[in-house]
Amino acid sequence: MVDHFQTLGVAPTFRLDEAALEARYRELSRLLHPDRHAAGGATARRVALEKSIALNDAWRVLRDPARRAAHLLALRGIDVGEGSGGRWLPPGFLLEVMEIREAFDEARAARREEEVRRLAERARRERAAALEAIGEAFDRNDDEEAARRLSVLRYWDRFLAEVRAWEDEAFEESHG
Repeated sequence: MVDHFQTLGVAPTFRLDEAALEARYRELSRLLHPDRHAAGGATARRVALEKSIALNDAWRVLRDPARRAAHLLALRGIDVGEGSGGRWLPPGFLLEVMEIREAFDEARAARREEEVRRLAERARRERAAALEAIGEAFDRNDDEEAARRLSVLRYWDRFLAEVRAWEDEAFEESHG
């Protein structure tokens, strides 16, 4: 398995300094850019391109907290792939999310914008709480709790994707 932390040369931890991570990525991007290796011939350009691709992959994973947590857990031998989420969810969570989604769908269909916004804000708070809980679990080296909280985070992320779609539609309707 590729270690994206190693690729970017940063410590394998959930709580990363995102500004420092971005600075490191930009520095390595400049150094590895294939154009800088044009004089080295085809082999040098190919190697630089392969390293650039690996760097971009590492950047995409580590800059996203959910993907970073999943990668860190995978490095520790814990599979929290998208298909395994139900295994890690806390009891009663699916029912809670289902009720919120139904309320969101009903409010959206009835054009009760204030209720939709209230539900969206709740989801944003729940997502923030899940992110903090992931960090705390990693701080305690409690990988199973981190996996549970990551599964929760993914549900909130999917719900918030629906919210963003609704917000985009509402914007288009009001400005179209």
